[in-house]
Amino acid sequence: RDDSLAREIVLLVELGQYDRAIELLEGHHFHVWEGGGAIHSVYVDAHLLRGQKAMTEGKTDRALLDFRAALAYPENLEVGRPASGGRDAEVYYFVGTALDARGETELAREAFERSAQAPADLSELTYFQGLSWKRLGRDLDAQRCFERLVRLAREKLEKSPAMDYFAKFGEKESAQRRQANLHLILGLGLRGLGKDAEAKAEFGKALKLYPLFSRVRRQLQ
Repeated sequence: RDDSLAREIVLLVELGQYDRAIELLEGHHFHVWEGGGAIHSVYVDAHLLRGQKAMTEGKTDRALLDFRAALAYPENLEVGRPASGGRDAEVYYFVGTALDARGETELAREAFERSAQAPADLSELTYFQGLSWKRLGRDLDAQRCFERLVRLAREKLEKSPAMDYFAKFGEKESAQRRQANLHLILGLGLRGLGKDAEAKAEFGKALKLYPLFSRVRRQLQ
């Protein structure tokens, strides 16, 4: 079953077993129903995280291959490139870091520009756009990205109904996950502005709401 295999792959990624996760992703044809497509995000995570691990080990060539692979939309996943650009803002940031580490300054600059100018709503992607603006030496544009994240997250958290409201309709868990995501976005904005202590406090609030939030745990690491 595609859904069972997808859950196994998610677990392998969480455990850091990226080679096996990618092997399974490449060796199976997933049938995506209308409204699906989450399997491609798992594919992106597997390659980005394996690439980041390679970067910490000084294997920039290996990392660049993974980062570039994360830009692909393999036919066996049955997910097409979205008009919104998907996670290009995030992926091109990492492509740029690998190229920069290899001394390919001009290509790195092109990657950072593609990240900074990729379509992105006010989400985690905006954080990577801000990082790319910083790498391009445009600190004011970077600051604007981070400030927008902080403003958006705080506004939505202030308007968010109390948890007991959602509990009445059996939706408390999904509400907690939405609020956890807002604390993640707020934390990223604060981190981008150099307010690390405040950022970590927001990440802690996100984990308290949703302990399995792996993207938050990676920020804390």
